[in-house]
Amino acid sequence: MSEQAGEKTEQASDRQIEKFRKEGRVTTSRDLLGAASLSAGALGMVVAAPMLGNGILRLAYASFARAASPSLTDADVLAIIHGSLAAVAPGVAVTLVPAALVTTATGLLLSKFNLSTEAIEWKPERLDPIAGTKKLFSGQSFESLGKALFAGALVVWSAWSALSPWWAWLPVAPSWSVQAQAQVIADIARALLARAIPAAILLGVADYGLQWWRMDKEMKMTRQQVRDEHKESDGDPHVRAQRRRRARQLASGRQLADVPKADVVVVNPTHYAIALRYRKEENAAPVIVARGVDHLALQIKAAAMRVDIPIIENRALARALYAQGRAGSAIPRELYGPVAQVLAAVYRKRHRMS
Repeated sequence: MSEQAGEKTEQASDRQIEKFRKEGRVTTSRDLLGAASLSAGALGMVVAAPMLGNGILRLAYASFARAASPSLTDADVLAIIHGSLAAVAPGVAVTLVPAALVTTATGLLLSKFNLSTEAIEWKPERLDPIAGTKKLFSGQSFESLGKALFAGALVVWSAWSALSPWWAWLPVAPSWSVQAQAQVIADIARALLARAIPAAILLGVADYGLQWWRMDKEMKMTRQQVRDEHKESDGDPHVRAQRRRRARQLASGRQLADVPKADVVVVNPTHYAIALRYRKEENAAPVIVARGVDHLALQIKAAAMRVDIPIIENRALARALYAQGRAGSAIPRELYGPVAQVLAAVYRKRHRMS
């Protein structure tokens, strides 16, 4: 029944996940990015606050002194503007640059460094008014509204709890000195950030979990999609070629590992190499432990030379063993005689050397 309804019950395959990544559809969270930016900006603000405050105070005194002069010139106005920029720019840079860097790094980490141009490509269907209207009344839009209301409530609570200790002092604050007013503003800002940052991080983590669950649900596949993908993969000549290449590589690696077990390697000097092993107590006939042509043949010969296994040149026998034999199997019955002669020569040579 679920198959007829097209219900997505199967986990996403690697191919499905890669497809989503190419399209730029990865799990991320604007709320979590905002929380990271707020945290970095707040830290930068704490560092920059003393230099920013002192710079503004010095600028204020200098500006008032110039402005009170009866002969205020254009040069004085430009000096005030330049002084304003010089006083504010370092503090703004210390606040904004870390926030931008942390936001960028957080976005890359959340997306696992996935950079896709398809996500920003212009697509005409995005201007479809009907689709846009449907989104307004979708579950996702109501969910976004709920998150916005919850975030607004957190902001109101943070502001209220940060300002509540100062309600009684605010009416008389204008009569305080500039330094005292700046200190009060700094205390209120610290209290506000101490409440807003944890709330923003909590909201961001919850939103990321929700986005991950939604993306996982969207990537799931129907059973028919899984079957179609298997058929497409099996029919793809590139996939088949890759599988055959991997199989050959695995087989070659296993054969080369077995070469040291051989008693002799029969070669056609440049093209074929067949490693043979014979133990009366193990097999009734000699066994081919490795066989190869061209590059693999050179590797078999090199492996044999490293462990001093005799290499015998017999062109006809090498071709016949390669054509009729298989690695891991006994030699064909019709080749018993020629192989026996080769093994006998090897055994005589060993006997003479011993």
